[in-house]
Amino acid sequence: MDFKDLKGFEEDLKRVNEHIARLCSTSNENMQKMLDWVLGARGKQIRPILTLLCSRLSGKKVDATEMAAVIEICHTASLIHDDIIDDADMRRGQLSVRKKFSNEMAVYCGDFMIFSAIGRTNLTNKPWYKDMFGKLEIMCNGELGQFDSRYNTSITEEEYIANIIGKTSAMFEIACGAGAYEGKCSGKEREAVNQFARNFGVMFQLSDDVMDFISDEEKSKKSVHEDFWSGYYTMPAIKAFQNEEYGPKLKEIAHALRNGSKDDDFDAEINNIISISGGIEYTKDLVTEYGNKAKNALEIFKPSNEKRKLFEIVDYVGERVAL
Repeated sequence: MDFKDLKGFEEDLKRVNEHIARLCSTSNENMQKMLDWVLGARGKQIRPILTLLCSRLSGKKVDATEMAAVIEICHTASLIHDDIIDDADMRRGQLSVRKKFSNEMAVYCGDFMIFSAIGRTNLTNKPWYKDMFGKLEIMCNGELGQFDSRYNTSITEEEYIANIIGKTSAMFEIACGAGAYEGKCSGKEREAVNQFARNFGVMFQLSDDVMDFISDEEKSKKSVHEDFWSGYYTMPAIKAFQNEEYGPKLKEIAHALRNGSKDDDFDAEINNIISISGGIEYTKDLVTEYGNKAKNALEIFKPSNEKRKLFEIVDYVGERVAL
């Protein structure tokens, strides 16, 4: 995404990465190798971008670059730990830390990133800093909720959305909320930003859910159907399970996978059932619904380039699954 029309924005994003490099440095050679590997694949950096954009919504000129860096470090560390739990081999288009350096070393790397960000930042007296840890606690609870629902073919849509709000939306709420606070937004404006972040987080996760069923591995940078095979049933599958005609067959496949079956035909069957049962289209509609909710939350703010960019990010996430 191009930010050339936002004065100083690309320079701010560069400063975010300079803060990340400073906070994630060490004299230990092995640790630095891992940190360099992680930071060499930065992804789209959507969370620091959101922090910077939200810090500008009220038109104030502030420096939110270090807070954006701390949030991105915590997010990246959580991904390293997620990959250990999921036995994931790839992350952001390259080998995951656990695959390249071992599970044990990946644990140390994730821990180091969190502790270094906490210990070295100059922002510990900021009110949002304590709130960040409260939201991180919510994120952990969301991850646990997801784990507790593993292999549960009867999980409801409401239960799944609640897990998303924890494991995905919480980090977006941290990123957007911290930016809004630093940007001197009013209480009502900060609540609006929080609602934007929560709905955007749900939209973002639902979009990923769809991508898991419509993308090939090269496009999605992850194994297609990886969640389903691991017993984590996302919205397209949840909707398909509820279908009276096709749900029983999908549950049968899920049960077989849980018991260790490796039938090569399962991928095609899973895709076919979820498609003809309406699971994919239903989830696409939810992506649109939550995207609209996210945009509507920002109506409190007057028109600006920053607000327009936030809308463009919402549209980008929606367009990934629109075809």
